[in-house]
This record gives sequence, C-alpha cells and structure tokens, in this order.
Amino acid sequence: MRLILIPLAFALLSGCSTSSVRNCSTLAGPGWTPLNQPPAAATQLLAQENLPADSQMVWLSKGPEQLIACYYARGMTSPGCGGSEAYKFLQKDGRWISQGQLLDYCDLGPS
Repeated sequence: MRLILIPLAFALLSGCSTSSVRNCSTLAGPGWTPLNQPPAAATQLLAQENLPADSQMVWLSKGPEQLIACYYARGMTSPGCGGSEAYKFLQKDGRWISQGQLLDYCDLGPS
C-alpha cells in the first residue's frame, strides 16, 4: 500500500508545481522564462517588498536585468480564482529596483 501512495503523492505534487509555473508564465506574458532555481538576489528582492523567502515562489526572467517573483495561489476560499501575486524587479545601474506588485490573477476559465 505504501509503495502505491509514494508515487501517487509525487505525481500530485509535481502537477501542482507544473501548474504554478504554467500559470505564472501566463501571468508574466510573452518573453518570460521560468528559472530552475531562485536568482542569487532572491532574498534581497523579496525583502524590498517585505515578502518572506518562500520555496513555492516561481521566478521568471526576461534577460539578465528583469525578474518576476510569482506566488500562484489557488485555495478553497476562492474556488476558480488563483489570487496570484507577482512582483517585477528591474536591474538598473547595477542595482535591483522593485516595480511593485504587478498582477492579480483570477482564472475564470475559457470565455
């Protein structure tokens, strides 16, 4: 029984991860690429927005000077609505600047 549950749990968790990357990529728009790991400055960037370091955060880049941190949230309190938050950061003159909260997202499905 345990041998069946372990692969099932892994498949479910992988699906959640894939869904968050896919939806955050949609939020970001064309030209943004998901990163395999947070950028070196992730903690510093999140601190600019008073956000905690979060392993669920999806990071996307558009070249070396633009980053988006996205938290894809889909909860029971808002069925059908992701409530995702994204924050955009721009590197200018060697410094990272926060451009604030970028998007709120509600997935209402096909229209």
